[in-house]
Amino acid sequence: MEIMSDLMERPTATGDAWVGCCPGCRSTRHETIGRGFQKCQSCGSLWIPARRDYEYDDAYPAFRGHHDDTVAACKIKTLEHWCGHLGTPLSGRNVLEVGFGGGSTLTWMRNQGAQVSGVEPVEANRKTAIRSGVSSENVKASLTDFVDSRFDLVLYLDSFEHETEPDAHLKTLNRLTRPGSLALLVLPVADCVSRRLLGRWWPHDIKDHWVFYSTDGLVRLWNSHDWRLRSTFHPAKYISGLTIARHLQLKTRIPLPAESLRSTAMWLNFGEIGVIFERS
Repeated sequence: MEIMSDLMERPTATGDAWVGCCPGCRSTRHETIGRGFQKCQSCGSLWIPARRDYEYDDAYPAFRGHHDDTVAACKIKTLEHWCGHLGTPLSGRNVLEVGFGGGSTLTWMRNQGAQVSGVEPVEANRKTAIRSGVSSENVKASLTDFVDSRFDLVLYLDSFEHETEPDAHLKTLNRLTRPGSLALLVLPVADCVSRRLLGRWWPHDIKDHWVFYSTDGLVRLWNSHDWRLRSTFHPAKYISGLTIARHLQLKTRIPLPAESLRSTAMWLNFGEIGVIFERS
């Protein structure tokens, strides 16, 4: 009954309204737990409203190594591993990747026979994807920029936690997909052991990650937009030492010898979940 009451009180979440409701289940019951974090008392999701104002500029991909060949190779190896959980080949699919970074995964999926499109707010990343051969008509700054497209597979590879208006985003996504379409998400979640153990040193707790859904909150959000949970998986990542060093720099603000770690890589997972939804 408490959950039903929360849903009946669901407010429209725009701007400062995120202070008053959970981005996942939209409950208005939450508490402040420190450092600006709000914790939903219904689903356990965490969020910091002030982080929604983070601005992505062309310095962002350069610092994160989005255009680095070693980082790109790791992302491709990781995506190839994750795609095995879909149970369906990429060939012949109309695929949309939301938040594609340097665009290496778009190129790889196109080489697998998929028709690819991408959403990316950073102009430098969009230009890189277009230079790699992705049609400029298929590369947009926002999901709302697509009009007549229909996608049967949508990927959010470490990007859905950046989406500042998830309800509006999913409404737009429904306009661009059909029943039976799949969505694959990989993202850090609030209800993981590593977050509880590491606290403020959890690698994902950085200034451009404004929300950490609980698994329950994430499923409730997508269910409310007619996407049913199909499966979950443990998404190990093949991560470059360069990426690890850059994340540590963000946490510690101490310059690290990132370039010297470029040639190293390892399989890791620090509290991320892989989720596959199917549109009803």
